[in-house]
Amino acid sequence: MQSSPFTPGSTVFAVLPDTQYYALGYPGLLDMQAWWISQKAEELGIAYVFHLGDIVHNNTDLEWERASAAMSLLDGVVPYALVPGNHDYGPSGAATSRDSGLNEWFSFADAAAAPSFGGAFEAGKLDNTYRLFEAGGHAWIALLLEWGPRDEVVAWADAVMTAHPDRLGILVTHAYLDNDDIRQDHTDELHPQKHNPHDYATPGSVNDGEELWQKLVRRHRFVMTLSGHILGDGTGYLASVDDQGRVVHQMLANYQMRAVGGEGYLRLLELMPDGRTVHVRTYSPLLDRYLVDADQQFTIELDVD
Repeated sequence: MQSSPFTPGSTVFAVLPDTQYYALGYPGLLDMQAWWISQKAEELGIAYVFHLGDIVHNNTDLEWERASAAMSLLDGVVPYALVPGNHDYGPSGAATSRDSGLNEWFSFADAAAAPSFGGAFEAGKLDNTYRLFEAGGHAWIALLLEWGPRDEVVAWADAVMTAHPDRLGILVTHAYLDNDDIRQDHTDELHPQKHNPHDYATPGSVNDGEELWQKLVRRHRFVMTLSGHILGDGTGYLASVDDQGRVVHQMLANYQMRAVGGEGYLRLLELMPDGRTVHVRTYSPLLDRYLVDADQQFTIELDVD
């Protein structure tokens, strides 16, 4: 299945959801995704690559080595940023601690040296960072938060956004939206959920999607949120109005339930030259195929006025 052609002069954000099974058993597919992005970066105008977490499955050195090698194909080609998911933490990826191979296999120093690097919650750790960059005629801030962000992380993120009120925000975090198009909410008894961060043994405080909306997203100039984690059909979309009356587009994408850990599918967000229209596409470089179902290919309008 094909999609409409990309428009010359547009800007693309590439989104890599849940590569855990690639790192575990199909490392060539993660290599292929990164290689394809690197080859298409100039042609498509790819401005940034965001990884939605669950980079690996069991938090082992072998998996991290594979993931690090794959993502290094983007070095010097297109900037990228990652967030850790639950499988990136704890023994066997059980998220029973916040210990991770992330900062052993991905260099904080290299990330911090990049022109777009804004800062980190903890020095030397990539778990919570923000990036500042220009693309598509806008000044952006990408806020990248850990699995089930701790209260102190949310407070830090709130302060970061307060300091950058004129930038368009993108929140990237592993767990936020459910596949029923509702934010994850551990207090919601009407909509049964699985895999809410509160259901795990992750130590300390955690915040789910609804808590992040109330404490952070609705208060600032976010135009979109990007998350993975949830199974089922692995897709979700929700438009909500923030405290300033602006629309926030919240999107879930996760393909790990498909064959060979995801069939290589990734998301491509094409921001048109008008600076507001975004065509959301789902593409597999393995199959050279687009998914064109209504929840996989659609168009949104960013509230940029």
